[in-house]
Amino acid sequence: MKRNMLKMAFVGLSIVVVGTGCGRLRDLLNPQIQQHNSDSNEFKSTLDQVDDNINTALKDIPGFGKMDGSDVIYSSPLCGVTIDSSELADQILYFIFDGVTPCFSPSVTRSGQIKVELIAGNNWGEQGAVLKETFIDFRVTRLSDNKFIEFDGVKTLENINGHNWWLFLTGAESFAYRERALDMQVSFSNNQQAVWNSARTTEWSYTPSQTKITFTASGDTSFNGYSNIDSWGVNRYAQDFVTYYNSAIVSDTYCGLWRFNSGELSHDVDGNLYTLTLGVNQQGNPSTQACAYGFKVSWEVNGEQNSQVFSY
Repeated sequence: MKRNMLKMAFVGLSIVVVGTGCGRLRDLLNPQIQQHNSDSNEFKSTLDQVDDNINTALKDIPGFGKMDGSDVIYSSPLCGVTIDSSELADQILYFIFDGVTPCFSPSVTRSGQIKVELIAGNNWGEQGAVLKETFIDFRVTRLSDNKFIEFDGVKTLENINGHNWWLFLTGAESFAYRERALDMQVSFSNNQQAVWNSARTTEWSYTPSQTKITFTASGDTSFNGYSNIDSWGVNRYAQDFVTYYNSAIVSDTYCGLWRFNSGELSHDVDGNLYTLTLGVNQQGNPSTQACAYGFKVSWEVNGEQNSQVFSY
């Protein structure tokens, strides 16, 4: 149970900023906005998968997850990954991806490497510990069409509260993480490029009386009149973008972690605004039920406003 719950703690927000998975909504948005939303989701979900993989490995490595440094390191249990521990004495590991092993569903291969350093704390499980992840030609290729996304740059992840399983399972303490990625260079298979930045916090709490886990996420920086910013940069079409939260997004395991109960975020792309309001009823108003009907998308493009409600 502990392993599965901690794994969930690293499956961060993998939600399309404006729900382009819905056919009706795809018909309403122009192709560049559709592609940018897809890129945004892929950026987040790929980095979240990396965090999950790294956490899975670190919990068994002395100096990172284990308190006892006497154990040896065995081969990596991760898909298509080997771990170079030659610099373990300096709390540095290299995750090397073989580029040929099919992983996950839909199937992808991963190549390149990620350098992982524990730059604060004695082990990753303690409060205030910080990991620095350096992406070096890290490429994820989708086998169905051979399209890829590649990352080069640095990301940090802070363990805000530490991992105290007893306090978590009694509901007295939550797991919380702070992520930063600045000037991450992102390349695509058609030679287009983007620059991505992210700043977000995520929190996981447990309610023993309801055996329910609650997930909360919000942006974690401010600039240029925006607050609670989650991500920003320049997309593959050389358009400036900013994604920010008007209120934190919240979901739980009772309704399904993908069925958000509340929250609102806005997506400003090249001066056009798209807002996603989560946890609404069929009329587009905040739901009063335990589990909401769906979400509302509102947009203002070239001075024209519109909105539509969609079910989960």
